[in-house]
Amino acid sequence: MNILLDTNILIPLEDTRRPLDPQFAEMRRLSSVNGHNLFIHPSQIDDILRDQNEERKKIVLSRLSQYQMIAAPPCLTPQDLDNYGWSQNNDNDRVDNLLLHALCRGAVNLLVTNDRKIQSKAKRTGVQEQVHRLDQFLVYLKNQAKPDSNTPYGIQERWLYEFDLKQPFFNSLRSGYDSFDEWYLTASTLQRKAWCVTGNNDDLYAMCIYKEERNPKIIDNGSPVEGKVLKLCTLKVGLPARGRKLGERLLYTAFKYAVENNFDWIYLHTFGAEHEMLVALCEEYGFRYEGRYNSNEDVFLKPMKVPTTKIELAPLDFAIQYYPHYLDRANVKKYIIPIQKQYHNDLFADISDMASGLFANDQYMYNPQGNTIKKAYICHAVIKKIKPGDILLFYRTKDKDRQSIECVGIVEQTFKEVDINKVLPIVSKRTVFSKKELEKILKKETLIILFRHLKYITPIPIEKLEALGVKGPIQSIREISHEIYGKLL
Repeated sequence: MNILLDTNILIPLEDTRRPLDPQFAEMRRLSSVNGHNLFIHPSQIDDILRDQNEERKKIVLSRLSQYQMIAAPPCLTPQDLDNYGWSQNNDNDRVDNLLLHALCRGAVNLLVTNDRKIQSKAKRTGVQEQVHRLDQFLVYLKNQAKPDSNTPYGIQERWLYEFDLKQPFFNSLRSGYDSFDEWYLTASTLQRKAWCVTGNNDDLYAMCIYKEERNPKIIDNGSPVEGKVLKLCTLKVGLPARGRKLGERLLYTAFKYAVENNFDWIYLHTFGAEHEMLVALCEEYGFRYEGRYNSNEDVFLKPMKVPTTKIELAPLDFAIQYYPHYLDRANVKKYIIPIQKQYHNDLFADISDMASGLFANDQYMYNPQGNTIKKAYICHAVIKKIKPGDILLFYRTKDKDRQSIECVGIVEQTFKEVDINKVLPIVSKRTVFSKKELEKILKKETLIILFRHLKYITPIPIEKLEALGVKGPIQSIREISHEIYGKLL
C-alpha cells in the first residue's frame, strides 16, 4: 500500500537533532514489516524550505531521498478547489490541498497527518476514512502485523535463530541431511519461523519449520502446484517427547494456520526410515504421495480447499482427505454429546480452564489426549445408530458458567464392549480415562465413540438450545434435526 506522509509527520521523523519519538520509530518499522511504501509530494519540499530553523531544514532536506516521490502529481485547478469546497489562503493551504488532491485522485492509498484542517477538508470531501492521525495509523499497522492465526496453546511460534544448533535435538536431522546446518542458517537469515514445543533453557521437544510458497514445483519432472502453498520443511518430535502426540499437535497447528490464511495446499518431503512414522501420520489426514524430489525424497501433498466440483465421497472419507473441512449435509446425522467439565478440559485443551491460566503454554501441563486430533468418547448410552461420518456437538456439563457447545467432531467408529483388554489398546492414545477408570466403566456394556476433532466454535449456550427446542437437561446423547443444527452453526 502507498502511504503519503504529511510534513508534520515528516519533519519530526527526520530531525536527527533530537531523540526520535517512539511512535514515529514504530510507524517506520511496522510500515516496513507490512510492506507499505512511504511517499512524499514534491510540494512538500517548498514546505520544508519555508522552515525558519536552518539547521533542521538542512537535515530534513538531506534525508528526503529515502522516500518515494509521487511522480507527475495531479494538478489542482481552481475548478477542483471549487468542487471540493476547500479554502486556499496561503502556501500552507496550497500544500495541504495538493496532498489531499493526490489522495482523492488515487496517487496514494492513505494520508497520515496530525493536521486538523486537513482532516476537516477530508471529511468534507468524503475521504476521511483514508486520512489517519499518527496514532490511528499505528493501530492499523499493529493489527496488520498480527499473525492471522493464533498459535494453539502449548505451541510457540519462534524465529529459527533463537535456537542453538548444537542442541542434541538436531543431531538426527544433521545425520540425515549433510548440509542441514548450512540450510538452517540460511533459513534463519531469511527470517523464517517454526512452531515449537520447548522445555527448560529452550530445549526443543518438537519443531515444525514452515515456509509459504507460490506455485512451487515440488517433484522432479512435475508441473507446478497452483496457488498458495504451505511447505512443512522439517517436522520432528524428539525422543524424550515421544508418546505425547506432539506430531499430531504440530499438524493441527499447520492445518489451522493454512485454513485461516487461505492456503490451497500443504506439502512436505520425507526420506529414510526415520520418517516412516511421519508418513503414516500424514496419510491419516489426507496427504497423498506425489512423487520424488531430487531422486531421493518422497513428496506428500494435501489439499486445503474443497473442490468446487461434486465429490462422491462418504462423509468420513471426505473429512480425512480434506481435513479440517467436513460434510454436514441433510443426510448426515447430528448428535449433542454431553461431557463433564473435567473431561472436557482434558480432551479439548485449547479451550480448557488451563488455557487462560499462568501455565497456558507449558505443554507438560496438558495430557497427551489434549494434543490429538483423533480422540475417544466413552459412556453407557444405549444408543446404537451413531455411524461413521456423523457429526458430534460436544456439550460441556456440570459447569454453571459454561453450559454450552464449543467443539465439533466427526465419528470414525463406534463399538460396544466390556473387555478392558480389547478397549484399552484402541483408546489408550485418545482417551481421558486412566486404566483404573476404564475398568470401573467397563463393568457394564460401554459405548466407545472414536472421533476426530474438527473445530472449535463460538459457544452455543444452553439458553439458545432451549429456545430452538432442545429441552431439559442434556445428560445423554441426543440427536438433533438438520434444521436445528443449521440454526446453531
